[in-house]
Amino acid sequence: MNCFLKKLIFIFLFIILNSSVYAKNIFKLNAYQCLESRSVINKLDIYIGDCRSKINKIDSYEVPGSDLKIDYIFSKNLKDKYNIFIGISFSEDYRDPLNRFNYLNKYYMIRAYECNKKNFCKENEKLSNFFGDGGDMIDSKSKKIIYKFPYSNQSDLKNELNSKLFKDWMNEKLDSGMVLRKTFINDVNNFTPEHVGYLIKGDKFKIKEVSSRWLNIVYTNKNGRTTSGWIVCQDTTVCN
Repeated sequence: MNCFLKKLIFIFLFIILNSSVYAKNIFKLNAYQCLESRSVINKLDIYIGDCRSKINKIDSYEVPGSDLKIDYIFSKNLKDKYNIFIGISFSEDYRDPLNRFNYLNKYYMIRAYECNKKNFCKENEKLSNFFGDGGDMIDSKSKKIIYKFPYSNQSDLKNELNSKLFKDWMNEKLDSGMVLRKTFINDVNNFTPEHVGYLIKGDKFKIKEVSSRWLNIVYTNKNGRTTSGWIVCQDTTVCN
């Protein structure tokens, strides 16, 4: 095999290999719009473009792990605004210091961006916060799942966009609710064995914020004492 032929084979293989890697990092939103991710040492840069050469940087994410990646992406118009939703994940092996629970492999981040026709995008922080971050958790002893992050799959997020919870929140109709069963109040919008209090069936509360199907609430008892924190939405009339 002569030197020229060897060079041709090398160039051909280089193009094929790099094309396949490139293709894995490109997500086609529609016939004229693509999103591209580029990994650079614990960091993921996100670009949007015309599926050819013109691209604009949307955002950059950085986490301790090295497997940060996009799990899914799709677009949807909300109130005449063009929004792109991105589901991002990375490995998370956090363990409770008391060995009661730990994350089940992945941690998810959901981000939403408003984009114009020129492919300039800005994060819609209100939407991003509504879906939030989190991951599935398991009991360290029983190995049973004790909490599931609600938007680990694209179908879950799309279903939420059509839910009463989201529509009421989007239309600013979500201001109060009532507890259906005993529910604990946490200081974070995630599972935790530590609680700041609890509510019982029939307790009524005001809603300050929603994130990952947790409600940030304020409860006032008959003596006028107020308690605030996060409760699971499924334990209330808001999600039932």
